[in-house]
Amino acid sequence: MFKKAEFKTEDDVKINFLIPLLKKLGYAINCIDFNKSIEIQEGRKRKIIHADLVIYESNKKKSPLIVCETKGPNEVLDKFVKEQAISYARLLPKIAPLALITNGSQTQVYQTLNKNRIGSLPRRNDLDTDIVNFIVSQDVQDGLRWEAKHKLFIIDDVQTFKSILKSCHNEIRNNEGYDPTVAFDEMSKILFCKLYEEKENPKNNRFRLSIFDDTLERIGVNVVKQILEETKNNALYSGLFLPDATINLHDRTIRKIVKLFEDYDLSLTGFDIKGEAFEYFLSDTFTGGLGEYFTPRNIVEFIVEAIDPKIGDKIVDPFCGTGGFLIYAFEVINEKIRMQDFSENEKSRWRVQLSNESLFGTDWKERTSQACKMNMMVHGDGSAGVFMHHGLLDVETEIIEGKFNICLTNPPFGSLETDPKIFRDYELGSGRKSQDRVILAIERAIRLVKPGGKIGIVVIDGILNNKRTNYVRDYLKRNCWIKGIISISKETFEGYGSRAKTSILLLERKEEPDDGLQEPVFMAIAKNTGYAPNGSQITGNELPDILLNYRAFLKGLNKFNYHEDSWVIDPKDRLDAEYYWKRSMEAIHDIDEIQKNISELLDNVRNEYKRLQSDIEKVSLDSQFTITNLQDLLQEVKFREAIENEKSYQLLGVRWWGEGAFIREERIGREIKSASLYKVSEGWIIYNRLFAFRGSFAILSKEHDGCYVSAEFPTFEIKPEIKHPELISQYIVYCLLTPQYLNIIDALSTGSTKTSRNRFNQKHFLTLKMQIPVNLAKTKELVELLNRANIVRSKQFQLIKEMDKLRNGIYNLLPIAS
Repeated sequence: MFKKAEFKTEDDVKINFLIPLLKKLGYAINCIDFNKSIEIQEGRKRKIIHADLVIYESNKKKSPLIVCETKGPNEVLDKFVKEQAISYARLLPKIAPLALITNGSQTQVYQTLNKNRIGSLPRRNDLDTDIVNFIVSQDVQDGLRWEAKHKLFIIDDVQTFKSILKSCHNEIRNNEGYDPTVAFDEMSKILFCKLYEEKENPKNNRFRLSIFDDTLERIGVNVVKQILEETKNNALYSGLFLPDATINLHDRTIRKIVKLFEDYDLSLTGFDIKGEAFEYFLSDTFTGGLGEYFTPRNIVEFIVEAIDPKIGDKIVDPFCGTGGFLIYAFEVINEKIRMQDFSENEKSRWRVQLSNESLFGTDWKERTSQACKMNMMVHGDGSAGVFMHHGLLDVETEIIEGKFNICLTNPPFGSLETDPKIFRDYELGSGRKSQDRVILAIERAIRLVKPGGKIGIVVIDGILNNKRTNYVRDYLKRNCWIKGIISISKETFEGYGSRAKTSILLLERKEEPDDGLQEPVFMAIAKNTGYAPNGSQITGNELPDILLNYRAFLKGLNKFNYHEDSWVIDPKDRLDAEYYWKRSMEAIHDIDEIQKNISELLDNVRNEYKRLQSDIEKVSLDSQFTITNLQDLLQEVKFREAIENEKSYQLLGVRWWGEGAFIREERIGREIKSASLYKVSEGWIIYNRLFAFRGSFAILSKEHDGCYVSAEFPTFEIKPEIKHPELISQYIVYCLLTPQYLNIIDALSTGSTKTSRNRFNQKHFLTLKMQIPVNLAKTKELVELLNRANIVRSKQFQLIKEMDKLRNGIYNLLPIAS
């Protein structure tokens, strides 16, 4: 099987990883549909989607079991990929019970009905009967299908809302000269005015260009500024803005924003659409110098799902920043309400409680508390419980000690508290003139929850391992059961302005403080949390697998399958996971497995090479060849289609040096600049005019059938009168990849610059002369020889990777001083 480093395209992942995996688990190829088309419609919107693989119960292909979505090796398996696969599974004529996503290095499997992740794809013979005979009621099916269609169309609406927000933000920056953060403040005020009018004055909405112009001309009043003044006096929105807050923009700037927003009704826009777009807007602003207020989403999702909030829980974040923890907790609980077998009235009652009575937060900065309230409003609400307030102090009757079931927080690092009034109330501040706020935040988080309450908190590693902070660890042990400690990579927060090495603590408050008694603790090392040092997302996030292990630990297990650097231990004085990390004797077992793999690969390479060597010795080039122009063998084919705005198009590219065609992206018609594209079919020869001189030639496979290319990718098929078209196509492409032909192609390519505008015209392509064996058997012999050489080459790559693993395994056996 291919290794991750060899995967260059989504097709590589599909063909060289997923299909062998399915075969190994007992799924028959004749029970699989590839590139399954599904047409969906919501109102006037229509699109055709394509599921990469659908695995059925039998070769009759009536009852689907699994929908599989493959992504390129560098694509992140994020929330959208998960939702895409689950939506596809729900939209089949009969709903598939499982959805699988993979990029070759990570594979995740979800239950379609409840979106819960399961550890791994079961073997075909091990599938539970209730999965094979998966049946849900018609009402449930209709609900799942509606949600699936909605999720898939959301992406389009999110892009629209994002573009409006960005345009408004740019208007402020360009017209007023404000920096991005001040522009964000002003933008938030205006956006809130629009939300306020749609919610409070739906019949007499004043956020309209005609009313703006009329009131400004007749009475000299800027109606948007007037709306803001009214919101400050409305008890429902108290605390969102300071009493003296004003919109500090010129009338012409506000007018332009009103015009941009006028035709976009936020009251009719789903919370998920507004929320996703606003979150993007927030992250764009708050990672540009305000990262201390923004917790990366992968960390938020891990902590919330590890704590697992329940319907009815009261949740607090005393250092809420832009509200990431509160919003994701809202999403998780809202989904649980939806999945419960409640009446609609009961579901509505629980949703009202969730929005108005369950979520609380404080942040002492006007900018961030305001951003948090706005963020929660566009996500569905809960904003009434957010206050601009010092996180270490109570908000009378609202945020007080012992009120909450859960505390989720990422407190500020590197700042000192010096207020003696605060120290009087904190054991960890008693008798001090200053104290690190993150230490006080630990005590605050513990005291906010009831006995038995759960806490998920990000802390700097110095608190867990430094001698001088031993008293903090003693306090933790006396007051909490330490459930989990997860060390996260230093890159996690680098893109957000912090280089501190941090860990996640998962705690449960004890019924009464004791002498520090602890039970075994789950620990893990997350070397990759899905973020590069610049803050961009990367593949390989280990937190979802650590979450599976942590859930297994909570069920009483202490051996884990999904993440190798997870273990259970009885910690002593220190609490940093990296201190306790070590390879157990299982590393020897790993080395044994690697050695077995190497032995098998060596045998395979040796056997394949012997076959190749034998075939080479048999090859004789003294047979007759005929010189033929490619135009005598091939004809250009063009199936041009006008682009439809709401149709989805899978667009192809062609890799260099004969590495094959691949689906490089999928786009909605209105996002494509050209007016038309060309539809392609399996078996055609394709090349990239711009990079033909670098061996950008390929034969289209079944997975590419029905995809699209631009005019930069000419396509050809073997002429109808030519016999054995598949064999001739392979021979032609192999010839085109040889150095001698690439030199000719390079010489015939024309353009203004040699490497960036240098195209190989299809007319020149068809005039190429090629020597074809007269004897068909000779052609087949040469093609099979090259195929076998490719097999040997791929197995050599696998062998090199296994040897690297063996060396690293031996490194891990070397002893270190304790």
